[in-house]
Amino acid sequence: MKKIENVFILGIGGSGMSSIAKYLAQKGMKVEGYDQRKSYITNQLEQDAVKVYFDIDNFIYSPNVLYIYSSAVPIDKTFLKNNLANNNVQSRAEFLEKLSYENKIIGVTGTHGKTSTTALLAHIFHHNNIDVSYIYGGSTSFHGIGGHYGKKDLPIILEVDEAFNTFKDIKIDDLLVTNIDEDHLDYFETFEKLIEAFRKVILNSKNNLVLNYDDQNINDLKIRNKHTIFSSKNGAEYKINYPNKFIHNSKEYEIVSNLIGSHFVSNITGAIALAFLNGIEIEESLEAIKSFPGVNRRTEYLGTVRGIKLYDDYGHHPTEIKATITALKEITKGKLYVIFQPHRYSRTNEKFEKFKEELEYADFSIVVDIYPAGEKPIPGVTSKNFESKNIKYLKSIRMIPAYLSSRVKENDIVLTLGAGDITLLGPQIIKYLDEK
Repeated sequence: MKKIENVFILGIGGSGMSSIAKYLAQKGMKVEGYDQRKSYITNQLEQDAVKVYFDIDNFIYSPNVLYIYSSAVPIDKTFLKNNLANNNVQSRAEFLEKLSYENKIIGVTGTHGKTSTTALLAHIFHHNNIDVSYIYGGSTSFHGIGGHYGKKDLPIILEVDEAFNTFKDIKIDDLLVTNIDEDHLDYFETFEKLIEAFRKVILNSKNNLVLNYDDQNINDLKIRNKHTIFSSKNGAEYKINYPNKFIHNSKEYEIVSNLIGSHFVSNITGAIALAFLNGIEIEESLEAIKSFPGVNRRTEYLGTVRGIKLYDDYGHHPTEIKATITALKEITKGKLYVIFQPHRYSRTNEKFEKFKEELEYADFSIVVDIYPAGEKPIPGVTSKNFESKNIKYLKSIRMIPAYLSSRVKENDIVLTLGAGDITLLGPQIIKYLDEK
C-alpha cells in the first residue's frame, strides 16, 4: 500500500467508505471511486477533490491501483472479479486490518452510539490541538465526512464496526465499548456468536480498555483484563449521575452538551474516560464537548417552523429508536410525531414486535414502506402490519407533509427516523409547513 499512490474505492458513497476516501485523499493519494448514484456524500467527496464515477462497465484492472470495496458491492460481478486474490484488491475489513498494523489505533465499538462517540473523541483531541487521524462512518457540520489524515506519529481514532465481523482482525491498542445488543444476526446467526465476537475483540485490545457497565451484556462478559468502568452504578471509576453529571476520584463534573438524551451522556462519559487515559484532562474534554455539534442524523435538529421543531435520526434498531423517542419526549411541550422507515425486510421481520412497542411510545407514528437496502422482499413482511390506534401506514413518503400539516401544532416535535432515504423528508416537511 505504501508504494501505490492511486486508490479506487467501490461503494464510495457509503458512510464507511467515504471516510476512508477522505482520509487517503488528505494523506496525499489520488482517490477516485464508484457508486450507484449521486448523493449528498458523493457531492461532498467531489468537494474534497475525490472523483466519483457512476458507471464502471468499461473499467479495467490495474496492478498500480489500490482497490478497496464495500460489502454492499457485488464485487464478483465487477471488472475486479478475476483479481480478488491480488494484494492490491482489498475489502474494507482487510484495508482497516492492514492500516491497524501500521498505526496505533484508538477504537470505539458497540452496537449503538459508536459513530457519535468516535466523532466526539476525535473532536476532544482536535479541540486540544492534538492532530490525530480519524475514520468514522458519519459526517458533522464541523468537519464534513468523518475522515481525516493528521500527524503520522499520532494515533488513528477509528470506529470499529461489528457488522460482518469487520473488527475481527483489526489490531486495537485502546478500546471503548458502548454496549452490545442483538443485531446483524443475518451474519452471526445467533446472539451468542455476536457476543463471542465482541469478547474476542475486547480481550485482544492491547492497552487501555473502557467499558460501559450499565450494559448488562458487557457486564456478563466478566472481563478480567484491566479496564476502566463508566456506569451509573456504585463502584465505577466514572460514576454517572443522570441527567448530566458524573463523579471521578470523588470530584463531581457537569456535562454541558448540545446532544439530547441519557444515552449521549453515557457515551460522553466513556469518551472522557478514554481521553483522560491518553493524557487529556477532564476539564479540557468538558470544554471541547460544549462545541461538539453531534453527527448528522443522530437526533439532528433540522429547524423550527410554525413553532414545530423537526429532528432527523438514523435509528433503525428498537434500542436506538427507544433512546431517541425517550429523549425527545422529555423535551417536548406538545406531542411527538414519529415518521419511521423500517430498514431491511429481515430486520423488520426479526424485531417487528419490538419496533411496534417503541413506536407506540410516541404520541403518534407514521410508518412508510420498508427500505430494502438490497434485500429481496419477504412474503408477509410489510409496513402495513404496524397499523394500530397510534400508528398509521402511509405508502408514499410524498403524502406525509400534507397529512401532517392538518395535525401538528405549535410546541409539537416531528422526528424522521430510519437508515434509508427518509432523511430527505424533514426539509420537505419544513418547506411545506412554511408555505401553508
